Amino acid sequence: MKPLVFIKIGGSLITDKTKPFSLKRKALAVICDEIKRASTLGKTLIIGHGAGSFGHVPAKKYQTHKGIINEESYRGIAEVADVAAQLNRIVVKALLTKGVNAVSVSPLSTIIARNHELQSFCTESIEELLRLGLLPVLYGDQILDTNIGCTIYSTEKILGYLAVILKNKGYSIERIIHCGQTNGVYDADGKIIPLITPSTFEKVRNVLGASGGVDVTGGMIHKVEETLALAKQGIPGLIIDGIEHGSLAKAIAGERVLGTRIEA
Repeated sequence: MKPLVFIKIGGSLITDKTKPFSLKRKALAVICDEIKRASTLGKTLIIGHGAGSFGHVPAKKYQTHKGIINEESYRGIAEVADVAAQLNRIVVKALLTKGVNAVSVSPLSTIIARNHELQSFCTESIEELLRLGLLPVLYGDQILDTNIGCTIYSTEKILGYLAVILKNKGYSIERIIHCGQTNGVYDADGKIIPLITPSTFEKVRNVLGASGGVDVTGGMIHKVEETLALAKQGIPGLIIDGIEHGSLAKAIAGERVLGTRIEA
């Protein structure tokens, strides 16, 4: 198996989180072009994208990240799962249009949680997709929870769990690349922080703001924390601008690009 590279496409990159169910078609087209280019670089790719203005709106309305809290929660589970899948189908269709053999993978159907923590993750179908040379496309989703009924898993969390599971099975995980709206993580002066490690994280924590718009998963601080946790397990991360032409493909090829590296 070729080295695995995980690519996380931010929900705010391909949707406008201030406008429910909006889509940034130009940005989506650019990121799909980059993934098409990256697919020729001798690496195996796994894609995950955020729920953006699709999933976060009903998730906030019904508070389904807290579990089943009232009778409306059951409707919430269904609505959040529906709109998250809708955005996923749009992303997969855009990749197919570019000639990428992308296949949707539903986290709701493959993951079970207990008290918000992972209980099981059926990865066999994903591994078979990789063996066949197809591109798995996961997404932030509504997850069923055997104790509290339901929860929300961000794309960072889903890709993080998957990366660790595959690494423990012997796969070579090269890195996880986060494609967002910024050229990395900025400090208080608006300058890019080139490297974040466990020892420097506390110094930059207070300048890491939440993402713009509606977001029930925690924004930039959550992204950095999840990526640091992976770095401690031998899977480094990189945060870049997802639509800066050529940067994603260059990063996958191993070239240095503008961004923030997250390493242990």
